Amino acid sequence: MNKINVIVGTNNFGLGPVGKVSSIINASKDKFNWYACGNEFDLNIFKSGTFKDKLFSKDKEKIEDFVTKYDIKYAVVVLDVVLAKILLSLNVKVIFVDSLPFMWTQADIDEGLLPLDATVYCAQKCINLTDASKKVLKQITNLKWVNPIQNFSDGKYRPFKELYNVLNVGGLHSPIGNGESYIYTVIIPIVKYFMNHNEKLIITCGSNAKNSINNVLDKLEIKNNNLKVSTLKQQDFISTIINSNIFITSPGLTTIYETSSLNKPTIIIPPQNLSQFYNIEYAKKILNKYKTMNWETEKLNLTYLDKILDKGETFVVDKIYEYITELVNTKYDDEFYRRFENILKENYANKIKSNFNINGNGADDIKDELFNLIEEDKNV
Repeated sequence: MNKINVIVGTNNFGLGPVGKVSSIINASKDKFNWYACGNEFDLNIFKSGTFKDKLFSKDKEKIEDFVTKYDIKYAVVVLDVVLAKILLSLNVKVIFVDSLPFMWTQADIDEGLLPLDATVYCAQKCINLTDASKKVLKQITNLKWVNPIQNFSDGKYRPFKELYNVLNVGGLHSPIGNGESYIYTVIIPIVKYFMNHNEKLIITCGSNAKNSINNVLDKLEIKNNNLKVSTLKQQDFISTIINSNIFITSPGLTTIYETSSLNKPTIIIPPQNLSQFYNIEYAKKILNKYKTMNWETEKLNLTYLDKILDKGETFVVDKIYEYITELVNTKYDDEFYRRFENILKENYANKIKSNFNINGNGADDIKDELFNLIEEDKNV
């Protein structure tokens, strides 16, 4: 039986969406031919040969030629609304994956940020939905709730033989910037702490983030044999978490779910974008053992950001990047160093009780939805 060709696409806001694509592909056990399309995303986290071909373009005519050339009738798109809408207009059946259903407001619909008419709209289960997000979800044509999307790995395999502390920052790049302000205010103080204490540290991140971090390290003339900055294939990433001494991460929701399934004590550092402010609060109900660090500034907190959320997600994210940039050259990095030093001495907190349960893997749920679409077409 010939394998069916499927397009996958995602946005390039951080590394979380790309990780979800990887998990979805891994869950399908090589049952499909995969083609990458839309925004360029980090191919370094995938096994070589994962994609039969790729077209990193949003030009509709080029995408139409690509779809026709490979006879593609199905797509899985993670949070890339523009690509989803183009594919739908070309009569490709689109499974749209939304890992942020708790965040949307009517302003986001008015901006066209959601493909309400996706063939199947898969929203990842979450703890709290606002009244605004509930109203948004009611407007979706074919909404399906899926479990958190995760990937798993054998903890016996060790990508790094030495005992490392791990700092995971995922993808720092976004359409707004390259995350340099975050590197100066948060990442560099953590690096300095471990280097000052002669401890090994590996920073895990996407390829673009790796370049940005290395550029800042070079500017500051920080060179140390105890320090590595690496982009890891997803299986290696999970194994590195399992085998880490201390695990520290920015609050990406996929990483939080995966860390929970690994039962790994976790230190969460300040958010890089809007969704991650919510993720810190979710993490307290998901992780068995955790410590959290937030910005502790007047504007970079959820209470303040909620007051301006009615202006839409794009507006708020712009403001977050603006506020982080304002902290550079204010001695905030020295303050963060002291706070990080103190939190390492604190005990891990225990998970807050909630009714939230994970009953499976969203990657398998999406695989099933894809099989269902294919079976439906066979029976027509």
